[in-house]
Amino acid sequence: MSHIKEELVFQYHNFLHRKKTVMEKLKKALEKGEVDSAIIPHLELINSLPFAYTTSSCAGRIILIDAPLHGAKHISKKVRVWHDTVEFNEVWDVIVNYQPMNILWLKFESFIISFNVASIKWATFFIKLARVLDLKESGIRSIAPESGYIVMDFISTEKMCLPVALKNEIFVEKNYLEKVINIANLLMVRNKIRLDMLKESLEFIKHWILVENRKDPPPIKLFEPMVRKYKLRIKELTILTT
Repeated sequence: MSHIKEELVFQYHNFLHRKKTVMEKLKKALEKGEVDSAIIPHLELINSLPFAYTTSSCAGRIILIDAPLHGAKHISKKVRVWHDTVEFNEVWDVIVNYQPMNILWLKFESFIISFNVASIKWATFFIKLARVLDLKESGIRSIAPESGYIVMDFISTEKMCLPVALKNEIFVEKNYLEKVINIANLLMVRNKIRLDMLKESLEFIKHWILVENRKDPPPIKLFEPMVRKYKLRIKELTILTT
């Protein structure tokens, strides 16, 4: 029994050492302006928890990317990235004035927050929370028991990807692409609402642990009234824009 306890203490020390190293890297990235401003509050909330820390993140984006159908990732080139809604003419101007080496893709990618937790108990809780928040592609990515951490992520389900050009040929008509950009902008606004919902959930967890001094995760049912409020916002937004 004492051997198991010693092993758990060793793993947690490894976890804390790794967290310290990652926090130093994050601090430098923040100083250089390399972190999406919209997601900084979420990172700070996760990192305030003694059993968790973030490793990488993106607040969501609309992107034009020059990439082959098959091949290594380093061949791809980000032509233009927007972290907010975008005007159609701005996207169209990039497309008509850019000659891709491979296929030019228009994508919408939702937010993603990768983070590590120190126990199965909290990993299980975060999976349940993600389901309640409708972040259904979230989950455990890997487990490193000898190092004392579990790799997870929060990620929304909204996404879009279509080819728009190849060398000298534009695949899409202007009117069609304008409708596509409207959809991408709708997804971006929905993405921001889901980020707000996640932020409020993390604030609740922080208060539960650090102010109320609780040891175990809060019951999932405590999040349900808050979730209903945000789901109503998403539903109203969709009705207004369709």
